[in-house]
Amino acid sequence: MLKATSRARARLVAVLAALALLPLLGAKSTISAGYGEPLTLPGASDAADPSVLYIDGTYYMYPTSGGNKFQVWTSPDRETWSYGGVIWGPKPAGSWNDNLAWAPDVLADGGKYYLYYTANHAIGVAVADSPLGPFVDVYDHPFIGNGYGDTEFQSIDAHVFKDEDGKLYMYCTHFVPWSTLRVSTMSDPVTVDSNWVDVVTPGLVNWEFVVTEGPWMVKHAGTYYLMYSGNSYKTAKYAIGYATASDPMGPFEKFEGNPFFATDEEAGIYGPGHHSVATDENGDMWIFYHTKISAEKGEGRRIRVNQLAFDENDELYVVLDEPGCGQ
Repeated sequence: MLKATSRARARLVAVLAALALLPLLGAKSTISAGYGEPLTLPGASDAADPSVLYIDGTYYMYPTSGGNKFQVWTSPDRETWSYGGVIWGPKPAGSWNDNLAWAPDVLADGGKYYLYYTANHAIGVAVADSPLGPFVDVYDHPFIGNGYGDTEFQSIDAHVFKDEDGKLYMYCTHFVPWSTLRVSTMSDPVTVDSNWVDVVTPGLVNWEFVVTEGPWMVKHAGTYYLMYSGNSYKTAKYAIGYATASDPMGPFEKFEGNPFFATDEEAGIYGPGHHSVATDENGDMWIFYHTKISAEKGEGRRIRVNQLAFDENDELYVVLDEPGCGQ
């Protein structure tokens, strides 16, 4: 298996494999084959920030897809996707959440499904009886941000982590003034305890460049891995790093090899970021993420999937020889 962090080695192996497979691959890019092709979501011209659940053999994807509404796509195999319809929004003009809707995150808990989303730089929460929605807002005001959830300023990019003991933790980004990740415990899926702790602060001159956003948590061998994206999503410098802790409230220590997943120019992979992780029935982890359509600055993005794994040192890496969708 190839690591995205070991770029030189990965490229060498990819090139050698490509030479052996040329008769089979034809004109297809052989170096980028390890990443797989972008996913095709019927009806979506542009999609990013994928949040994915795996439930009873079906993947449910909730991306940012424009129109100030959220939609769902489903797949049995991560390759073929079907449109499941609008699950939330758009909201009437003048509502607190009528614009700038992005970064959905869906939690399954207690037979209900909870949608956490960003709108107008605050976080909302909605609930449904099915992963296909419809999701109905719990409050007529923000859940977190702009004076709610003990948060006076803007908050974006919510992610709720459910630990093995059933306890819930809300991770999100707020601005103090930099984009900073923080966490609070939750009494239930619609009640945040507001015992906020800042856990990941961005560097000013490093790869993060004052941005830490799009949090996602996984737990492995008793250690909590808080993944996040850094830098501007509009550029090819957007990338994914992580920090680890022995407690979901921290303190967290950044991985010295960050970013562990970043632009690979030779493969045509630019600005991977704002991801989620779904675990299948075999215990395999799959990272769903978006990449830019080119190296140029801009917002055009598309979604990909690859396997995510831990190496012998318990360090995260993206598997490049087993793409998540068919080749």
